[in-house]
Amino acid sequence: MFGKGALIWVAGFAMIFSLYSQKLNRLAVSAGDNFNDLYMRTLVHEAAMTAMNFAVNDIWANETDSTDMTIYSPPCTSLVTIRPMGLDTVVVRVRARTQVFNDQFYADSSRTMTLEDSMFAYFAYTTPVSRYFWYTNSDAGVYWISGDTVWGPIHCNHILRTNGAPVFYGKVTARLGISPNPGKAGNNSKFYGGWEVGVDASLPTDMSQLITAAATGNGGAPVNTKSIYDQPLEIEFLANGDMVRSVGGGAPDTVSIATVAPNGVIHCSEDIRVKGVLNGQLTLYTPANIYIDDDVTYAVNPVVDASSDDILGLVSGSGDVILTENSTNNNNVVLHATVIAPNGSFMAENYNTRPVSGTLSLVGSIAQGERGPVGTFGTGSSINHGFSKRYYYDPRLQSMSAPYFPYIRILRLVTWWE
Repeated sequence: MFGKGALIWVAGFAMIFSLYSQKLNRLAVSAGDNFNDLYMRTLVHEAAMTAMNFAVNDIWANETDSTDMTIYSPPCTSLVTIRPMGLDTVVVRVRARTQVFNDQFYADSSRTMTLEDSMFAYFAYTTPVSRYFWYTNSDAGVYWISGDTVWGPIHCNHILRTNGAPVFYGKVTARLGISPNPGKAGNNSKFYGGWEVGVDASLPTDMSQLITAAATGNGGAPVNTKSIYDQPLEIEFLANGDMVRSVGGGAPDTVSIATVAPNGVIHCSEDIRVKGVLNGQLTLYTPANIYIDDDVTYAVNPVVDASSDDILGLVSGSGDVILTENSTNNNNVVLHATVIAPNGSFMAENYNTRPVSGTLSLVGSIAQGERGPVGTFGTGSSINHGFSKRYYYDPRLQSMSAPYFPYIRILRLVTWWE
C-alpha cells in the first residue's frame, strides 16, 4: 500500500507541476504577445506623430494649405492630408498603419492584422490683434522698467528694450532681439512666461471691415445720428448700457448703445473723446485721434468676474490713442479696452512735462505702430513725469474680441487631437 500510495502521490504532484508549468508557459507567451502588441502600437503612434511634425513644418515654413504626403518610417507608413477649411483655416489629417501577425486574428481570417493610429490638427491664419496683450512694430527706444508688471503675451517687431527689473508673466517675443540679452549680465527682467526672438509679424492697416460694419448698422440714417459721424464725437458711457454723446461740440444727448450701434461699431472721421463705464460690446473707429479723458471701465470687471461680456475696442487708423492731460487723469487712470493704432501710438499727452500722474492700470490689450511713451524715468527707474504701469491682459481675449476688431495674418495652432 505504501508503495502504491507513494506512486500516486508522486504522479499527482507531477501532474500538478505539469499543469502549472503549462500555465506559466501560456502566461509567458501571453505577456510576450502583450508586450509586442504594445510595442507595435507605440511605433504606429510615434510614426503618426512624426508625420504630423513633417506636415506642421511644411505649413509653417511654406504656408502649404493643400497637399498629400506619404511618409515611410519602417515598419510603418503614414498618409498625410492637408486641406483648407474655410477662408483662413487649415486642417491636417494623419493616418499611420502597419501589419502585424496575431495568431488568433490569423486563425480567424487567414491574414495579418492592421494596426492604425490617427491625428488631427487645425491651424488658423487670421487672429484678432487683441489676442496679443502688447504688440508694437517698433518700441522706438522706449524701455520696460522696474515697476512695470505685465500679464499676457507681448510682441515687438523690432528690438524690445528693458531697464531694471520689469516683470513679464506672459511670453515675450521680438523680431530683432531683446536688449540687454535675457539671462546675461545687465538684464534683470523676469520672463516668467518665457521669451523668443526672430518672430516676425505686421500690424493690419485695412479697416474696411469696420467701415462696412458701421455703414450697415447705420441703415441709411442721417450722418451724426447713429453709427456714422463726420464731426468730432465725445462719449461718456453709462453703466446701464446707454451713452451720453456730444457731436461737434453740440448739446449732449443720451442714447442706447445697442440702438446707435446695432452692429457694435461706430465710425467717426474726426477725433473721438471717451470716458465712463461701458455696459455692452462696442468698437470705436476713427482715422484720427482717440482721447481718453477719464477712467474707462467695464460694468463688470473681467478680472473680478470672468463671465463679464463687456468689451471695448478703440481703433485709431492713422492717429494716436492718447491719455489726456487733465486734473482727473493726473491722479491715476484705469482703462478697460483693446486698443490698436497701427500707424500711430498709445501714449500720454505731454508725457515728458506733465506731473507725476500715478499709475496707469490697463485691463485689455494694446497694439501700436510705434510704442508711445506714457512718462519719463530717472535714476533707479524712478518716475519723473507721467505714469508707472500696471498692465493686465484680459484672458477672455484668447476666445473673444471687440466687434469686427482688426486681424493679423499669422499662423497659429488652434487645436490638436490624437
